[in-house]
Amino acid sequence: MNGFRQFKYKMIALTFSTANIMAQVQTKEIKMINESNASPFKHVTKAVATAVIAFVLIFCIFATTAFAGMAAQYNVVIDDNGKQFTVATEETEPIEILNEANITLGANDRLNIAGFTAGEGGTIVVDRLNTVNIQLGDIITPYDVYADTVGEALAEIGIQGINSAVNYQNDEAVVNGMVILVSAPIKVSVSADGETYNINVSGGTVEDIISLAGITLGGSDYTEPASDTEVTDGMQITVYRMETKTVTVTETIDYDTTTKTDSSMEIGDSRIETEGVDGERLVTYKITYVNGEEQSREELSSAVTKEPVTEVKYVGTKAADVTPNGVQSKNGYTLGQKIKGKYTHYCSCAKCCGKSNGVTASGKKVYTGMPNPYYVACNWLPLGSVINVDGTNYTVVDRGGSRLSQTGRIDIYTPEGHAAALKGGTGSCDITIVRLGW
Repeated sequence: MNGFRQFKYKMIALTFSTANIMAQVQTKEIKMINESNASPFKHVTKAVATAVIAFVLIFCIFATTAFAGMAAQYNVVIDDNGKQFTVATEETEPIEILNEANITLGANDRLNIAGFTAGEGGTIVVDRLNTVNIQLGDIITPYDVYADTVGEALAEIGIQGINSAVNYQNDEAVVNGMVILVSAPIKVSVSADGETYNINVSGGTVEDIISLAGITLGGSDYTEPASDTEVTDGMQITVYRMETKTVTVTETIDYDTTTKTDSSMEIGDSRIETEGVDGERLVTYKITYVNGEEQSREELSSAVTKEPVTEVKYVGTKAADVTPNGVQSKNGYTLGQKIKGKYTHYCSCAKCCGKSNGVTASGKKVYTGMPNPYYVACNWLPLGSVINVDGTNYTVVDRGGSRLSQTGRIDIYTPEGHAAALKGGTGSCDITIVRLGW
């Protein structure tokens, strides 16, 4: 029962109560008249009482009528299949309101009163069941839909796209029995956030498809192909999420090594005077991630928190005494023979030594960074022979190409690596045979 009905019933009760009071007053007046016929106010009292009671009755009737006229009517919005209009009514039942507005429901039409409150207002929605005919090529298929617009109808059927209809716009109203011409579907897949979406559309751009899939791009996010690219059948669209973080890390500073010579130590010997110690620095980076993987980093600031200690290393330069083997001549060469030679340099890398992995023909292992072993390669002297080249003794431990078969041609091993070997270059030299073979 609404407020008006409650008020109405109270007014009726008040009216009956007032009538009862009037009857009681009249009864008491009659009694007073009988008790004292001599009272000069008897007629006045009766007239006043009657007038008061009549006024009360008139007021009750007026208030009830006035309130009914003021509170009974209220406005209701009716949305009939997308068309809206407002009606003023006293009815509280949705069906009665529709009947009052001359709106008839079909057997399969739906009524939505979620937004309506009896006696207060709101919206009553009527969803009409309409038949739309979808034409794809020469085939026409009917579908029953509750949609209000062409775009909503296509979505309800399962045809998604931007202006999928050829002969209608998506925002045009649905008309029962209409024929909607659609183009052949374009199949597109979208990969984003670890998910893949397969979508059938009639056309549009990559941006349209992203929106259709319900994917939102952040300020730095991007797609491949670009967002303004027209979609084609079979297109693969990938969404790339970009994220930038600022991180601070502690990094190691490698210590340097200073090498010095010691003539009191033989060649191949070395000693560490000062142990090297790594340092540390605090570095702040701006790191850019694409789909969770680091793509780039930019150093924003750096501060050394621990200075590195340089290692000091001494290596021997004293030539070791050559142990004589008693061989005075071999292969046409004699002990103490002097030869005008030409030198080149090589290292243990693949360019210089191929797949030998640094193992020489004599079995000696060489590697980049080793103390200088003072080795040479040549084909014209026995392995183990010692030659003096411009004052420095070298041991023949390796062979080489055909050019090293010529007398005086040698390849000097360079333990500092390929760049140092190239820097050593080529040149002429004086060679003295110190020992022949091991």
